[in-house]
Amino acid sequence: MDKLNQFLQFTPKEDTFSERRNAIVYTRVSTKEQADTNTSLTTQKKHCELYSKNNGYDIIAYFGGTHESAKSDDRREFKRMIKFAKQSNSVGYIIVYSYDRFSRTGSSASQITSDLLKYGVQVKAVTQEVDTLTPSGKFQQNLFYMFSQFDNELRRDKTVTAMTELLRKGYWLWNPPRGYKNVNKHHKAVDSKIEITEEGKLLKKAFQWKLQGKYTNVQISKKLLLLGMTINEKRLLEIFKNPFYCGVLVCNLLPGEAVEGRHPKIVSHEDFLKINTVQSNHPKRHVHGSAELPLKQFATCDICKGPLTGYEVKSKGLYYYKCKTTGCPCSKSAKQLHKLFLEELFSLEVKDTFHDTIREVMMHTYDSATNEVRDNEVQLKKQISEKKHKLSVLEERFAMGEIDREMYVKFAKKYHDEIANFEKEMSNPGLSSSNLQKAIDKALMMSTNLSEIWGCADLEEKQDIQKLVFPAGIGYNKQNDRVRTFRTNTIFAAIPLLTRDLEKQKSGKPINFDRFSARVTPEGF
Repeated sequence: MDKLNQFLQFTPKEDTFSERRNAIVYTRVSTKEQADTNTSLTTQKKHCELYSKNNGYDIIAYFGGTHESAKSDDRREFKRMIKFAKQSNSVGYIIVYSYDRFSRTGSSASQITSDLLKYGVQVKAVTQEVDTLTPSGKFQQNLFYMFSQFDNELRRDKTVTAMTELLRKGYWLWNPPRGYKNVNKHHKAVDSKIEITEEGKLLKKAFQWKLQGKYTNVQISKKLLLLGMTINEKRLLEIFKNPFYCGVLVCNLLPGEAVEGRHPKIVSHEDFLKINTVQSNHPKRHVHGSAELPLKQFATCDICKGPLTGYEVKSKGLYYYKCKTTGCPCSKSAKQLHKLFLEELFSLEVKDTFHDTIREVMMHTYDSATNEVRDNEVQLKKQISEKKHKLSVLEERFAMGEIDREMYVKFAKKYHDEIANFEKEMSNPGLSSSNLQKAIDKALMMSTNLSEIWGCADLEEKQDIQKLVFPAGIGYNKQNDRVRTFRTNTIFAAIPLLTRDLEKQKSGKPINFDRFSARVTPEGF
């Protein structure tokens, strides 16, 4: 038997958890209100420190100390604590006040605890002492996790029951939709007071326009934009279909139920149902003349520079564009040329993720580009003020008899002419900042789905969009089957350029407006 002792050096070492005496403490409460108003976090920390001292553990780090719901293990402080425990080779214990402070996810919590044990880390609860290294201790620990999850489910059931009862009484429990605001936002649901905002008053007009049946959602969106409200037709459609605006509550907590709400209506029940029924009056698109050929005269032949006209092959019901120049072979199916044009529009589209940043960059660029103009304006005002002062002094000297009439007339005319010239230079200030802001907002709103807006628009709207985006028209090259744009509206042209740069920008890195502005200025700001 003694001979076998020589082979002990080859046997695996026993993993003794007791060798690690370092511990970390994790405390938490479920809500911000608890974190702000009670002393639970302080109590938890105090008991964890006392427990560590009594057991000879050295606390090397604290985690939590804030509000994190344990319904999920996807918690910022919790994940940071788990990562620290696994990566540290010295931590032997995670100390919590009770196992429901660690997690309330049942089997998921058990799996996390089991994984930690592989790293030599035990989870210890101050108020629920068990030996986590024995089978019975692990079983008890898992029971605590399961009971915590069960308690969570009971609480959820009670909460959902209470919420559904409040909903059935007409109380809306969440933030109200666009057009409304809760002036008692941080109070209980029964004390909520939902009111119609200024945007809500505009939406009331939108419902009236929709009810008249004269306007499409795109047209209504444009009318709202003129009144200062930016909203695209998709969001508008969602609003037209939301019963909240006619005072009715529907939600996932009340499947198959509709409840009369306590908030004010923007549209009546009857009008809402008219808008959302098959029989409702919706504007019909009437095709007159070249409605199927919106690019007629707008597009030119890239070879002979002649404008494209159009015709219909009635036997096939198909439309074509052709060059107006006699003998030019340039012709193209309307459907295919529209597809090429839509691709040009699509290239200018961007996600609304960067809209706020793009707006800031463009306004910053405008301010930088007009600095010289503004400085010049200041100098002109100063010159005008000086000339008026000299004219006033001249008039005073003439009145006092210090100079004769001839001298007065000579210099008075000189000063009047100089003042008139300075004022003339100031008479053309250019695009105002407020007008530019509106133009940028409109372009950004359209750029989200520019191709779809053009595709859904009527003839007049299509032509308006074409002229707005490509003021000089477009050219079609028959030889390489490509559409060429001569000039793109400055704002629309800058949007995709800025977006590409912003997509390369590292998350969290501050925006260098001067660098981005350099991308905009050459385009014609």
